[in-house]
Amino acid sequence: MKPILPELERLLDTLCERYDADRAQVVERRHMASLNWEEVDHPPVLVSAPLAADCGFQPFPHHEIYDDAEKMLFNELVHAFDLSIVESGRIGHDLPWTVRANFGTVLLASMFGAHVEQVGENPPWVRHDSGRDLSVQAILDADPDELLRSGWLPRVAERMETLHALLGGRPELAKAIRITLPDLQGPFDNFDHLRGNDAFVDLIDDPDETGEALRKVAEVLVLVARRLQPLTTDGPEGCCHQHGFMLRGNILLRCDSAIMVSPVTYREVIAPHDNWVMEQLGGGAIHSCGNIAHLVEAYMKLPALRSLDLGQSEMNDRDRLYRMAREHGVALIRMHAGKEELESGAFRERYPTGIEVIYRAASFDEAESLRLPKIVKHV
Repeated sequence: MKPILPELERLLDTLCERYDADRAQVVERRHMASLNWEEVDHPPVLVSAPLAADCGFQPFPHHEIYDDAEKMLFNELVHAFDLSIVESGRIGHDLPWTVRANFGTVLLASMFGAHVEQVGENPPWVRHDSGRDLSVQAILDADPDELLRSGWLPRVAERMETLHALLGGRPELAKAIRITLPDLQGPFDNFDHLRGNDAFVDLIDDPDETGEALRKVAEVLVLVARRLQPLTTDGPEGCCHQHGFMLRGNILLRCDSAIMVSPVTYREVIAPHDNWVMEQLGGGAIHSCGNIAHLVEAYMKLPALRSLDLGQSEMNDRDRLYRMAREHGVALIRMHAGKEELESGAFRERYPTGIEVIYRAASFDEAESLRLPKIVKHV
């Protein structure tokens, strides 16, 4: 293997020096216990923040990571999802060390033949002004075996193999850093990528045909997950990681587009396919940004749901979410806490387990000075 980037070499050396195996075990046990609604000293707390000005490592321009595995790994370790692995000790929070082949949200769409592009410092997207949107019939006619050889999937699989190789020279670090699945979206969000705004018209004009197309997308999603899971180092058993958080379940489905439909439409047309994917993969989690008040009851009733990942819990009634989650044994991921309630312990008293907490600091100085209850800081 060719010599790696000097910046990445120095970063990996720094991580080896800063890794605390004992603390990592405590953090993992804390996550697992809270996800399973067991008694914990405190639910896991993660603090997102801008990168420290004196970090010593600065991410490469985003557009450079797609054709360069070393730069992608570097950026994942320095600052991803407003979380920094290399600086996690300075904050002293409960951040698991995870990386992924970060090609954005378009993997399945690319396999079906959507028009994918990446421009400037933006993540990849699907263009819908080119007249290339797939018809519902084209989705139904797609051959799953051919799809598994198409689009960006070979590229993503190769990138995951390269991540293994880049970490493989440091066995302790390779064990410490979990390689997770890429973003596979969810059945309806992938359908939305393929059909654009017509996806919502399809739900009204022909819900039965749309349901069949969602079934096809769900089948392909499961095939892709099974193709890539052997290339992950995720776990522990029954858990996975996304966005820097541990989840109960083996897959995270993104349901951001689904929040724009009614509860009836979600239950009748979309939910069966979300549940089928999670069921096939041994249980899973659902992510939705925004206010999900109208769908949370339908989510909670999915038999295969193990966790609910909240993009903005502060836009929702946290107490209602917590009551429903506790009733159904579903873990809540990224419950947002304010500074006063977090530092005083009031948040922990109100939500003692069953959750993972996110605090969004305005600056790294604020994150570093945050008084996190019962957390010993390690630099």
